[in-house]
Order: sequence, then structure tokens, then C-alpha cells
Amino acid sequence: SASADAHHLVVTHEYGKGLAVESSWVGNRDYSAQLVIPTIFEFLKQFDGGLEEIKRYNHEKVVAMGKILAEAWGTDLGTSPELSSSNIMVGLPAGLKIRSNKDAMILRAHLRVNFEVEVPIYHVKDLINEDDKDCENLVTGYARISHQIYNILSDYQKLRDAINNLVEDSITCEKLE
Repeated sequence: SASADAHHLVVTHEYGKGLAVESSWVGNRDYSAQLVIPTIFEFLKQFDGGLEEIKRYNHEKVVAMGKILAEAWGTDLGTSPELSSSNIMVGLPAGLKIRSNKDAMILRAHLRVNFEVEVPIYHVKDLINEDDKDCENLVTGYARISHQIYNILSDYQKLRDAINNLVEDSITCEKLE
């Protein structure tokens, strides 16, 4: 029959035993994720309160870092701290003129290549009237920052300074293209 002639594309020691058996083991498996579990539990023991304390700490720190950035940029947090875990949205300065998802991606790449900062950047769908004189001052982009136990203040200062440099030099997303 035709199905007896079907074989898995990766030939293994199970060749000729049927497609189901031939497909049961395809190449290398990496068990390191499972093997590290005991080490993870040992690591967590060093924190009073364990995982719950780490989650509380990360939440507290990401909110504090978000507020530092928002104050430095004259913007606000994109969501209330109560709705955040270890991530929070921070409004980016209107002067960057983030007008599309493409602009957000260009800014993200620019930060990565030129400032060695990796941070997701999001564009807010245009709900503004371009003829409105106040539209130039509206936040149209957000950085989504996160905090983990290994992050330090200088990580966020690096992002703050990179954005401030762009704004001070009047660099907009249009100029980054």
C-alpha cells in the first residue's frame, strides 16, 4: 500500500518500522530544561518568600522604573500599576513622532543598534486629528519595560538617556528611516 511506503524525512534507526515509529524520535532532544529544575528550586530558596517574593519585588521595581522614565520624558504610565505584573508601558516623548507600527519597529531597531538597548516599542493607533494643534504633544508610542531580579537601575538609565538624546537632537522616526 501507499502508506507503507511513507517514511519520515529524517532517517533514524527506526527506519522501516512504519511512519508512526519512525516519527517518534527525530534527532536530538534537549533535556536541559528538565534537568535544571532541581537547581531552580535551590535558587529560589535564597529568596525569603520564594517565587511570590520575586514576583512582588519585580512588580515593585518595574513600577518604580516606569515612573522614573515617565518623569524623565514628561509622559505617563500606559496602564495603572495595579494592572501590571513585571511589565509596564511607559509613554514615549511626542517629539519622537511615532506615527505607525513601522516607526515603532524602526525606533526599536535604532535603539538596539546604536544604543545597545532592547525594548519593545508600540504605536498607539491614531485616534487624533492631524489638523488639531495639540496633536504634536500627544503620546503616540509606548515602551514596554520589564523587570527581573537581574535588572539594575543603570539598565533603565541607559534607555532614558538614549531616548533623551534622540529628543534633544530633534531626531524623529521620520529621520531614522
